[in-house]
Amino acid sequence: MIDARSASIVAATAAALFFKGLVLSYVQVAARYRSRSFSRPEDARLLGLAPQNEPDLAVRAPGALRNEGENAPYFLALAVAYVLIGGQPLPLRGLSSLYVSARLFQGYAQVTALQPHRTIGYLMGALATLCLSAMVALQISQ
Repeated sequence: MIDARSASIVAATAAALFFKGLVLSYVQVAARYRSRSFSRPEDARLLGLAPQNEPDLAVRAPGALRNEGENAPYFLALAVAYVLIGGQPLPLRGLSSLYVSARLFQGYAQVTALQPHRTIGYLMGALATLCLSAMVALQISQ
């Protein structure tokens, strides 16, 4: 039987990561519009502009979004698997909180060009994912 508390933790984690993605998308679009710089000809043409290089922020935000798309599915899939096999909510809450916090930190550091902060955020998220995979393995072995 699925624990509703565990399911709600997965839902909250997915929602938080989705909203992070929306913010990154907004940052990207806002940077382009503020600078009135669009590298894609069709986007520039839409506003009657010539294509030109986009500001650094408009390049960094999609990079953070791509990085999120490469990492979040693994954590979320493991979290769903953990819930489906009857994992307890407390450790899931702790790891989900760590993962979301790490990914928020990593995204901020990527957009603002902070190193080693970006790497630290990435590694903390990877560690949370690794711990969750170990919890799934332990739950399966019981």
